[in-house]
Amino acid sequence: MPKELTQDWLDWIFENIQRGCDRKELLDILLKEGFDPQLCKIALGYELSKNEIKNKQEKVFLNPKNFAISADQIRDVSAEIYEIEGFLNDDECNLLINKIKSKLRPSTIATSGIYDDSFRTSSTCDLGNLEDLFMQEIDRRLCNFIGIDSSFGEIVQGQHYLENQEFKAHTDYFEGTQLLEHDGGRGQISYTFMIYLNDVIEGGETEFPKLNKSFIPKKGTALIWNNLNEDGSLNSNTIHQAHPVLKGEKTVITKWFRQASLTLDDKTDDLNKHIQTYTDEGFKKEQLDADLFNEIKEYLALHKDDFYDEFVEGNFIQSDKVDVPSRLFELSDELKNKIHNSLQKPMEAWSKTKLEPTFVYGIRDYKKGAVLIPHRDRNETHIISAIINIDKKVEKDWPLEIDDHFYRRHEVFLEPGEVLFYESARLLHGRPAPLKGESYSNIFCHYMPKH
Repeated sequence: MPKELTQDWLDWIFENIQRGCDRKELLDILLKEGFDPQLCKIALGYELSKNEIKNKQEKVFLNPKNFAISADQIRDVSAEIYEIEGFLNDDECNLLINKIKSKLRPSTIATSGIYDDSFRTSSTCDLGNLEDLFMQEIDRRLCNFIGIDSSFGEIVQGQHYLENQEFKAHTDYFEGTQLLEHDGGRGQISYTFMIYLNDVIEGGETEFPKLNKSFIPKKGTALIWNNLNEDGSLNSNTIHQAHPVLKGEKTVITKWFRQASLTLDDKTDDLNKHIQTYTDEGFKKEQLDADLFNEIKEYLALHKDDFYDEFVEGNFIQSDKVDVPSRLFELSDELKNKIHNSLQKPMEAWSKTKLEPTFVYGIRDYKKGAVLIPHRDRNETHIISAIINIDKKVEKDWPLEIDDHFYRRHEVFLEPGEVLFYESARLLHGRPAPLKGESYSNIFCHYMPKH
């Protein structure tokens, strides 16, 4: 088994590099001593090939393009960068600023030697170490939005800049021997996810000098970039700096993701998270045509004894109050077509895409204590959908909980005759609170984009 590099040998490497010795000769000496070839290359400042990275790490995030960012990439630059306005709202930003200011320490940098203390003059708060539900929710949303499992991520950090404070030009990825020190089996820094928490009166821009690109801090705006190229090599174009704050203060949060996870179980990713987005928020409440709603109610009154017990595949509907938590009522083909035709044009206008009907589910009647487990719908037929509330006999209103495209969780309440348009295959939705009451009846109507 190859030997691990000791601190004495690391010091020897550093001294010889400082003296200008040939790295290849140093590598040959280390290999003859029986040290791990990959660790030697890292210590000498070589970039590992993609295959070497794969062989070194048990769990590697190999598909950097396969994530759920619902924003356009910034084009015409030699790096993968996204700017997303409004990722956090004002209240979330203000709460984060208060948390950061409550537990600040001097900011540091990853370095193997002594550095100029004017290089980075901000303060830092390790928000991931503040164990509260709010931070857990923020972390969940960051991971879900970028589509990378949380086990690849480092803890969320807050950075606070006073006037004249800055962070000079640097890379987020580890350089040279830094990777050996900070690797821990997790590999390089891949993505950086940074969010501005306040508007800065003057200064404080984030500049990528090699890209000739600069970003002005704007409250709630997220900036996401990939520090690596597609083949896993370092992208030196991502060198960036936080310019001095000239007037006011600046506060941001940052989460870094690594190439590898040491804890991720072998599990199938929910690929529906990666379906493209069609609307800004992902859902919208509307009113069903009154004549059509009355026709549905009249049809139901004539066939009210035609409900039958429903057994949903996957056990998505449960209840600890009744044996059968939901019943189903089939609609006539004529009525299904009327529902599809009535909703299609307003849903096309909302989604800005041509749609074709796929399925009307009929009337589902939830019973006492029912719970609809949060889920995403089938991407073969259920991309853009509508829920029509038909009737409810409840002691307490029963909300639909649904994420938006920024993974904020919302509660939506529907009255009879109201409709919810929603991107059903992409957005997590359900009714996790038990139904308090006798029944709650909906119609589900589904569409696919025309190709």
